[in-house]
Amino acid sequence: MTEPRRTFTAHLRVRFGETDAMGVANNAAYLQYFEIGRIEFLRAAGHSYAEVHNGGIDMVVAEAGIRYLRPLWFDDEFDVACSLTDLGRASFTFTYELKRGGEIVANGFTRHACVERASMRPVRVPEWLAHL
Repeated sequence: MTEPRRTFTAHLRVRFGETDAMGVANNAAYLQYFEIGRIEFLRAAGHSYAEVHNGGIDMVVAEAGIRYLRPLWFDDEFDVACSLTDLGRASFTFTYELKRGGEIVANGFTRHACVERASMRPVRVPEWLAHL
C-alpha cells in the first residue's frame, strides 16, 4: 500500500438493527460502514456515486478484507476514515479505519474494478479519481 492520496472521515452510530442478540455490531455491518465511508468520500471529492453510476460506470467490489480489533456496541458513536490508497488503470483500493473515541476498533480495505455497466467490461478509472 502507498500513502493515502486523500482521506475522508464520516461520523456514524451503531443502529439497533445492525447488532446481534448481545448488542454487538454484526460482522457484516462493517462492510456497510465501509460503504458509507466510500460513498461520502466520493461525495466530498465532488462526485456522487449516483453520478458515476448514471454515467454508465460501476465500481464493483472485487475484494474486501476486515480486521476486527474491538467490538462496536449498540449506540456507540464512531468514525470511519476512508482513504484512497492504490490506483491502477482500471482498479483502485480504499482502506478504512473505524475509530471509537480515538481507538481503532477495526480496519480493512476494498479493492474495486471499474466496469462499463451494460457489458461489465473493464474501463479506465474516471479521470477525476485518477487526479485526486
